[in-house]
Amino acid sequence: MELTIEQALQQGITAHKEGKLKDAERLYRVILQSQPLHPDANHNLGVLAVSANKVDAALPLFKTALEANPKIEQFWLSYIDALIKKKQRDKAKEVLEQAKKQGLGGERLISLEAQLSSKTQLENVNTASPSQEQLSILLEHYKNGRLSDAEKLSLEIIQEFPNYPFGWEVLGAVLDATGRKYEAVDAKQTVVALCPQDAEAHSNLGNTLKELGRLDEAEASYNRAISLNPDYAEVHSNLGNTLQELGRLEEAEASFNQAISLKPDLAVSHYNLGNTLQALRRLDEAEASYNQAISLKPGLAEAHGNLGNTLKELGRLDEAEASYNQAISLRPDLAEAHSNLGDTLKELGRLDEAEASLIQAIAVKSDFAEAHNNLGVILHKLGRLEESEASLKQAIALKSDYIAAHGNLGSTLRELGKYEEAILHYDLESNPNAVAQSLECLYLNKNYSDFDKRLRSISQLDDTNIRVAAVSAFAAHQMKKKDHYPFCTNPLDFLIIKNLGEYDSNSNELIDEIIKEADGYQLAWESRTTKFGFQGLNDLFKKPSKNIAYL
Repeated sequence: MELTIEQALQQGITAHKEGKLKDAERLYRVILQSQPLHPDANHNLGVLAVSANKVDAALPLFKTALEANPKIEQFWLSYIDALIKKKQRDKAKEVLEQAKKQGLGGERLISLEAQLSSKTQLENVNTASPSQEQLSILLEHYKNGRLSDAEKLSLEIIQEFPNYPFGWEVLGAVLDATGRKYEAVDAKQTVVALCPQDAEAHSNLGNTLKELGRLDEAEASYNRAISLNPDYAEVHSNLGNTLQELGRLEEAEASFNQAISLKPDLAVSHYNLGNTLQALRRLDEAEASYNQAISLKPGLAEAHGNLGNTLKELGRLDEAEASYNQAISLRPDLAEAHSNLGDTLKELGRLDEAEASLIQAIAVKSDFAEAHNNLGVILHKLGRLEESEASLKQAIALKSDYIAAHGNLGSTLRELGKYEEAILHYDLESNPNAVAQSLECLYLNKNYSDFDKRLRSISQLDDTNIRVAAVSAFAAHQMKKKDHYPFCTNPLDFLIIKNLGEYDSNSNELIDEIIKEADGYQLAWESRTTKFGFQGLNDLFKKPSKNIAYL
């Protein structure tokens, strides 16, 4: 179905917010192919260009957006900010005056005006300053959480002393604390313009840029702070976090190690290093870093939680459980710890406890798609298929591209006999196992014509899928047809037939006892077996009975 302009825009905005910048750019450009003057698409594409340091490309996009709809304040602000970035100050002043004539005059516009009026060197800053009493009151407001009063007074100080940095610093901090991140960036950029040699100002700007996902700009701010103060351990650590989010793990590791060398007792640096080492799959080193963070700051719940993740990957499930429980005792609202504990309890075979942990994770964070998915898996194992279906559908409603949830839902729907719906989700999962499971559903649904068509299509694309080979061989045997999948055309050639009587004189009695045991097993569909496509749910050889062990 073809997307409407509005649908494409909303999908683009969603992708933009989730950091899927290539998808967002593609959707915005699709809109512009149809409507070249579309204001939102032009503006948002300009924002993407600025985030990639392509301000020249952004300027005409912002200009088009503004001309198409001059009533949107953000279009003015983005255009003026881009002009300032390109040092087109006269043009920026001209556009700013036009904005004022349109009736705009909010905090962000004031911030941009201050940037234009300020000098770029600290020695040229206007020496006029507010009274010490004003500054003390402002600081007292902020420290005591009276953010509304702090904002009001900082704006009064800025109005009277636009080149005095402290008013802008407090305003930036207040805007940050109240969730107005974009406005905070403007205020903090003004501080940097007024105090270009202030490492802390660059660091604070970097922190807000990072929170907004503008990682390249954040990296530049942190590097500027470090160039001004190479011994600033916290900035090395924050730079490491930014590099990790950018996928540059070795550089991130180097930044964290530098932070630790400068300040060995900075627990958060050890914790962040652990996260990077875990991502690099150096699990023993990650464990050591988490333990060091915990020894320095025992109350750091996230370190206990991530230590649990590492221990779980190392197969030390009992220790992982203990770490998750410690994280939860420190922070009962840590949804990830509840969810990961549930997953660990599942692997330990304690399904009822696992269910309880996942329900608690969802109670803490109702939009936690991973917890809904994991709960769906547990409910499936407990045989509560309708509840499993509901949980997995909720996971997908929260995260439509959640591939694992689509696969898990496909398996639940297959157990419920909803084969056509299961196929839709397996096809979305689209991995070799899911390809085979879709084929199984067609067979189970007795849709033999589509089964044959799909099998022939798969054969042309991939002739090495062992599960497809098993499904194909089973179906061919059952329907007494030729096996069209070319994986292994004569599987019986690989069987060696022996008589159990050669090894045990009481073999008939042993076989009777094993058959009697097998009749009591719970079975599920599994095409890779040779008897009617069913097999036991558990591996008989993990905890074998006496007879199986002897066999």
